[in-house]
Amino acid sequence: MAGLFVLGKAAAHDMGLLSHDLALAGQLEAIRVQQSATWREGDLMDRPLTVALFRRGVPGILCLAFMGLFLASCRSIPPASVQCDRILPIRFLLTFDDGPSIRRPYNPTLAIADQLATNDIQPGIKAIFFVQTEHPRGGGTQEGREIMHWLSLQGHTIGIHSVSPLGHVDHTKMPTNDLPCALEKAKDLIRGLTGSDPLFVRPPYGVYNLRTQSLYADLHLRMLMADVPAHDGVIYGYHLVAKWHAREHFRAALENLKAKLLQQDLSVTPIPVIVSFHDVNPYTAKRLTEYLHFLVEEAQHIGLTFPEKPFYATAEEVTAVGIARCVPPPLVPTQVAGAAPTTEKKEILH
Repeated sequence: MAGLFVLGKAAAHDMGLLSHDLALAGQLEAIRVQQSATWREGDLMDRPLTVALFRRGVPGILCLAFMGLFLASCRSIPPASVQCDRILPIRFLLTFDDGPSIRRPYNPTLAIADQLATNDIQPGIKAIFFVQTEHPRGGGTQEGREIMHWLSLQGHTIGIHSVSPLGHVDHTKMPTNDLPCALEKAKDLIRGLTGSDPLFVRPPYGVYNLRTQSLYADLHLRMLMADVPAHDGVIYGYHLVAKWHAREHFRAALENLKAKLLQQDLSVTPIPVIVSFHDVNPYTAKRLTEYLHFLVEEAQHIGLTFPEKPFYATAEEVTAVGIARCVPPPLVPTQVAGAAPTTEKKEILH
């Protein structure tokens, strides 16, 4: 049964340090080979589960019976509404947190970039990668920074996530004098790697307060949150649960979003919908194309519509949408040191 949880190991060889774009291209090719090999191995997760269990004889048949009782007791998914007073055209903006990954031989960040470029729904999708600029096993390494540079060359946008060498540290918990310096350093790093100032920030855990919001505004950083978080940072490692519930999760999140949209007087169409994933999660990387199908199919199932391209496809579009959807800065002065703490707000992000 370990096949239910563990995908086949890569056959790709160690590529060494990434020193130029050709090395990255070679690693991408190795990832493609590994992805193909993983699907060919035919583990239980990738072939009809009923057939696999039936072939195991009586224990398998008993397992099938148990699964039938379990599924019968689950909440059924309501059918799509056939009545829609308003047509709600949407378009997805994909974002990824916590990278870049420097894992080898299978690199999740590069695998995700490859699927954005080659998926069978809309090849050439562009995204925002919110990076950890000082992480000792990511953006704080030479290899991680070369990946960030390469992502930029592919037309993706680089934003700021965590800025501490300690890793994924809440901005509101950083000392008052440390956070501005760390954010400035992150801006300088990204400017050097991409040739332009970063425009967007997404605070770790989605936690912010008036002090951090005001600081972002002072540094000309726009805070961008998510409408549909995939929660792949929360259920990391629970691969079977992730696969079984991803579709239902996306549908529930989109239904909630649709209900909110119907209560608003929206003049912009299509409506940008921001989705967040985590590019350091290997399971997300191996299943991203499947998740893209889930997003589009579940949106259509509940009556949402798309233009010709359901995802944003140029850096210019991504920038414009990000600016339009950013959280407005507070209308109060920055909190001074020693003042009473401001109220923190936590979005459902991980």
